[in-house]
Amino acid sequence: MTDGSGRAAPPRPGILNCASGVDAEQRRRCDEEAFRQVETGSQSTQLEGGWRLVKSRNPDGGADAISVMHVVDSAKSDARLAGLNLQCGKDGIEMVLIVLEPLSRSTQPNVTLMTGEKRAEFQATVLQGGVALLLPANASKLAASDWQNANELAVEIGTTPTAIHGAVPITGLAAALRYLLQNCHAR
Repeated sequence: MTDGSGRAAPPRPGILNCASGVDAEQRRRCDEEAFRQVETGSQSTQLEGGWRLVKSRNPDGGADAISVMHVVDSAKSDARLAGLNLQCGKDGIEMVLIVLEPLSRSTQPNVTLMTGEKRAEFQATVLQGGVALLLPANASKLAASDWQNANELAVEIGTTPTAIHGAVPITGLAAALRYLLQNCHAR
């Protein structure tokens, strides 16, 4: 990484220091840092399979933001992909991919998701300063049905000059969605 002048930029602390190819201890520290950042300003509950139920207060006094999220398998993922978020939305459950390098809000990247041999392609909407990719409702429907017994979700985000690749462990997805739905209805 360079600082724009061609010189090597100093290493950055926290999750930005995480990259593919790091050793197991560094991956563990990266995962802990990701969870620490999620918990800042939020209430977080550990669920089975590495999922977390996260409730964040709306500073404007509206409904709390409630989601279940899982970080990527850092051994199988580009450092640019952070994780998967399923959240309470106005019209049901919304699926969001979290990236670490902001994308232009004017882009609508193609996203390919795979569990085993099942492949689905979607066009995402870039939100939250470019770090969140909202997928269409059909992606959430797959999470609620076809993906229930899968162990891993392979992700490819069509960005230029290179695509973002990763894998999110999704064991325990059915239980995580049950917790989410209970909390969506309770808010």
